[in-house]
Amino acid sequence: MSSETINQLIINSPYEEPKQYWHYDRTSRLFNRAEGRRPAGYIIASESSKTFDDPGKFVEIPLVNQIRPRVKAWCDEGYPGVTGVTKRLLEHWHNSEERDFPFFFCQLEAIETLIWLTESPASAKVGIDIPSDGGNFKRLCSKMATGSGKTIVMAMLIAWQILNTVHGKPAKPTNSIEKETIILWMLG
Repeated sequence: MSSETINQLIINSPYEEPKQYWHYDRTSRLFNRAEGRRPAGYIIASESSKTFDDPGKFVEIPLVNQIRPRVKAWCDEGYPGVTGVTKRLLEHWHNSEERDFPFFFCQLEAIETLIWLTESPASAKVGIDIPSDGGNFKRLCSKMATGSGKTIVMAMLIAWQILNTVHGKPAKPTNSIEKETIILWMLG
């Protein structure tokens, strides 16, 4: 069913993976409720934009859309390749009985993605090429919406990095978090 306006903006639980989203059809200028997860991307003004009612042009981010299903499969398989410390942290973060307020899905997905990029087996990342900016350090990022809990994810990231460093490297050095590595999180 198409509509010019959205009568119910929030259609997903913040604690579960999104099951549907609002899709805007540029041609008809109508909203449709679509099944599944909205593809990662952003909207830019179209070339002919001269007014505020220009719907813009959706630009997909293919790398994010390639990574999401792999991270989901890795989680479903029990996080192969992670250290014992990482495994325990992930179990703790997912256990809603251990806290008064459960984490949002986006918070868990953000930390799981950063851990997957660092600790999952190389075979899980075949075909995923994170471009370098040419600097001396490998930089990874996780984009989150305003109000989605970036500070909590930053705390999770710090706990993950420090606890793994304190408890030493795992048996597989290729999957380890090096003691010389530091992860910086910038809020913006």
